[in-house]
Amino acid sequence: MATPILERLRGAATGARVVALGEASHNVTELNELRDEALRMLVAEHGFTALVLEAGFAEGLAVDAWVRGGPGRVEDVARDAISYGFGHSAVVHRQLSWLRSHGGVRVYGMDVPGGSTSPGPAVRALLARIPAAAGDPDLLRRSDLGGRVEAAVRYAGLSGSARERLLADLRALAARGLAMGDPVAERLAASVLAFADGQDRDRFMADTVRWVLEREERVLVSAHDGHVQRTPYDGLPTLGGLLADALGSDLLLVGTTFASGPAVRITDRSDRPFDWAVALEEGVPGPVLDDDAFDLVLDLGEVHRVPGAFERLRRELAAPYPPTRTVEVVATRAGVSVPDPYRWLEAEDDEVHAWQRRQAEVATGSILGGQDRAALRALVEEYDAGARPVLPRHAAGRWFRPVGSSVVVADEPYGAGVPVVVLEAGALLSWLAPSPDGRVLAIGVCTDGSEHNTIRLVDVASGERLPAPPQVLHSAWAGGVSWAADSAGFWFFALTGTPEEFVQATFHHALATGATVVEPVPVPAGSREYTLVQPSPDGRWLVASHRVGSPIPVAVRDLASPQASWRPFVTSCTGTVAGHVVGDRYVAVTDVGAARGRLVAIPLDAASPDDVSCWEELVAEGPTVLRSVTPVGEHLYLSELDRTFARVRVLERCGGAVGDVPLPGRGALAAPFFALTGLAAGGPTPDFLFAFSTPTTSWSVHRHRAGAADVETLLAPVVTLDAVLEEDAAPAADGTLVPFHVIRPTDGDAAPAPTLVTAYGAANVPTLPSYQPDLAAFVAAGGTVVQAYLRGGGELGRDWYLAAHRETKHVRDDDLVAVAEHLVASGRTTPDRLALTGGSDGGLMCGVAVTTRPDLWRAVLPRAPLLDLVAGMRDPYLDFVIRKAWGDPDDPADVRRMIGRSPYELIGPGTFPAVYVQAGATDPRCRPWHARKFVARLQAAQEGDAPILLHVFEDAGHGAATSPEVVVAQDVEWLGFLVQQLGLSPEQ
Repeated sequence: MATPILERLRGAATGARVVALGEASHNVTELNELRDEALRMLVAEHGFTALVLEAGFAEGLAVDAWVRGGPGRVEDVARDAISYGFGHSAVVHRQLSWLRSHGGVRVYGMDVPGGSTSPGPAVRALLARIPAAAGDPDLLRRSDLGGRVEAAVRYAGLSGSARERLLADLRALAARGLAMGDPVAERLAASVLAFADGQDRDRFMADTVRWVLEREERVLVSAHDGHVQRTPYDGLPTLGGLLADALGSDLLLVGTTFASGPAVRITDRSDRPFDWAVALEEGVPGPVLDDDAFDLVLDLGEVHRVPGAFERLRRELAAPYPPTRTVEVVATRAGVSVPDPYRWLEAEDDEVHAWQRRQAEVATGSILGGQDRAALRALVEEYDAGARPVLPRHAAGRWFRPVGSSVVVADEPYGAGVPVVVLEAGALLSWLAPSPDGRVLAIGVCTDGSEHNTIRLVDVASGERLPAPPQVLHSAWAGGVSWAADSAGFWFFALTGTPEEFVQATFHHALATGATVVEPVPVPAGSREYTLVQPSPDGRWLVASHRVGSPIPVAVRDLASPQASWRPFVTSCTGTVAGHVVGDRYVAVTDVGAARGRLVAIPLDAASPDDVSCWEELVAEGPTVLRSVTPVGEHLYLSELDRTFARVRVLERCGGAVGDVPLPGRGALAAPFFALTGLAAGGPTPDFLFAFSTPTTSWSVHRHRAGAADVETLLAPVVTLDAVLEEDAAPAADGTLVPFHVIRPTDGDAAPAPTLVTAYGAANVPTLPSYQPDLAAFVAAGGTVVQAYLRGGGELGRDWYLAAHRETKHVRDDDLVAVAEHLVASGRTTPDRLALTGGSDGGLMCGVAVTTRPDLWRAVLPRAPLLDLVAGMRDPYLDFVIRKAWGDPDDPADVRRMIGRSPYELIGPGTFPAVYVQAGATDPRCRPWHARKFVARLQAAQEGDAPILLHVFEDAGHGAATSPEVVVAQDVEWLGFLVQQLGLSPEQ
């Protein structure tokens, strides 16, 4: 340090009790050197006994403890206990080391805790000085919000009630500290109150300096020029001005500037706290200081930034995430090895759950911290009002349906009902199945969002609970229970052990005896597939349909012969044969010999049912894709897809045409996700009841009677979206045209439009042109939805499905890229206005898209995703899925191929778009560790500025059993992210 500068300070400091030394800019090496040399001079020549830093008072206690001989390295103490990153400096380390060796000089922090954004350090220090009380650990967990940017974001994301609870608890804690009679505890309590009451920093710092002066004779105070100056800053009183009023001539205010040095330029990027773009300029003149603001101004000439300080600031602002450790773990399958640095996030322990909560709070704060939550929620709830209803179930002339938390029975499908059962708080109805005689209602109840449900039996007349089987059903995919025609009992498919083991069997439960036994259905050895027992309405036949996505009737039993056991039926078929018992035949839609489907009848007593020559063809393959058949009275209702749009034909039982059902428009019929679930139809119904919607009109429910010229509307749609539907197609690399629908606001802005692509393309499941509340809310906010029908899905028949299955799975991802590039090339949108979303296997599609083509997207939003195929091979449920849809986990070649499509393994350093991953804490299919591991690795790999966010919702699963309240919360945050990234308006 130049001697003339120190000489000026030496002379001016004579007689001063407090020297407040300002910094023209933080993290400047020469300013740190000036403070070091000034303190040594003031201690040696003027008897100064303390250094007061612009750091939290609570954190300063740790610095002082080290200076007085405490354990640890100076680098660690300076890093952890000096706020705002000011401790990352060799000069600071030198100063603290000198203070330790010299002795007799105290160090204090004077600022509010946690870099102005978290009360955690003050809460922790105060709790260490006062008697413990119930609730202290929970308060510390809620108040310790993390690093400065992370803490600000998490706090911004707290709901109003959570914030008020935290502040009230902080005030109560402060009262405990103030009552102790311990001066340090009292100041810590004041730190806690400063956060809780939003006290101005300068006032708190001035109060702290006065507190220090009650214990020290003469002190050096170090802070930015803006705090040290005597005159107000931005109209507010400053530390210097407040001290000047109390100390008068005992105070020396010293400002600093420089002739040339670094300047950090900050601009706002969004309303998120600390979401700043920062730039560093060199050779910039220092500030011109007002002589009235300082007693002495020192010009340091040319100065230089502390090495690494700007880079640390940029990293801190770019990544407000909780710290995430890595482990030295290698995942090996079939002799193929890949690094697995975030394996520890697969655990469900306290460390992982704490990390998961912090990530969720960062996500909420980043997305909703600067947005109008009420407007977003109102938009979501407005369009959620049109969500798909659960169709009533018919039994003995009456109809059973859910109404809120109740199940009611009525004479008409939507007539005034009488409650049969009311579920307790936190319980969710997974399925319902009345006995054919209408006397007993079976329901599935899930209590944690996981889809795991247990059977409850209720006497319809009295509401009394009846004894029920104890087994846990993994899901509702097998329809719950299948009642015998005489209502004496039922069959169901359930777990034989824990959900994690994923071993299931078919059971039979007898009402009269209460006995539950395994039903010996002959299914393929070692199969983990689902099985559904289909009793015939006349009570003679049982058919066991096997495989959830492409079911076949693997076994049949003739109950007319009491001694007759199950015998194999259609067993060697790789395609789909999905139908119902009609008389003495199994009438089914099949893609065997017909990629788009045909309707066949198979005699239940056929000697060789695997021989397709014994199958009678009722409806030949045509231009549409046949999806399902439903017996209604003496007729068959045949549902099909005509270029993805629904069509329903009415047939005689022999297959003769009667006519078409006049649907309300071009849209979709409600259908279960998987074909097997659709076979759980229950008892025969007198009429054809169906739910219908379009992408722009919400769900309605209708009834059709065979021969009627029109349908009866039982529930009218409640939402009509002010939007138009357009059809288009994109050429894939192999020339195949990949169809998609565009749903855009009627009066939307001209292209390029803010656009969201949604797709699935897997498991032979068709994506339907139906109403989806979350997508409708996005369109209402001004966005355009593109629903793409990628290969791998079931929209265009079996060939379309198999074109992106197992070895050809990559075709689905290529089709997605083709659609996105077509949207850009045709001028509909641009990459900076294009987002992507998908769930489950569609979430895996999103993960592949963001890791292989990050340049295509502004934002990617996977939901309940599968993201780590290699780890999935260790999970019994996913091993079952992977072997069906991807390949053989015991084949090295297949494992290498799957690694090439596994998003977690595909991550490497790069610039990625904004990513927001939603998952459920109780998801039994795509467990939350997929999302945790993927996001942790992507956060570490991100070299750009876009956020990588994760929210694992508690009491949420894969979607089917998630409560409506949680669904709304998920949709609000999901929509908020799109609004934020694409610049939409939720108030439209």
